[in-house]
Amino acid sequence: MSGAHSQSPRLGRVGTNTLATLAERTAATVRAVAFWLAVVLPVAYLPLVADGVAGSELVPFVTLLAANVVALTVGHDHRR
Repeated sequence: MSGAHSQSPRLGRVGTNTLATLAERTAATVRAVAFWLAVVLPVAYLPLVADGVAGSELVPFVTLLAANVVALTVGHDHRR
């Protein structure tokens, strides 16, 4: 039985389809999380802006702004 050890072509497709489905679901989850982070992150600006963005608050403000830009970019296609 030389064919007993060969892999079925259908089995290869199933594995590829499963990986593709997993990749699509992971990408959709990452987009959804990024979208909602982009919605919620601006709330964190309020305490920083309320006191004025001075020397010690500049680094957290710029970091928060950069995180918001990344979240906006990644989550842009959520539910499209």
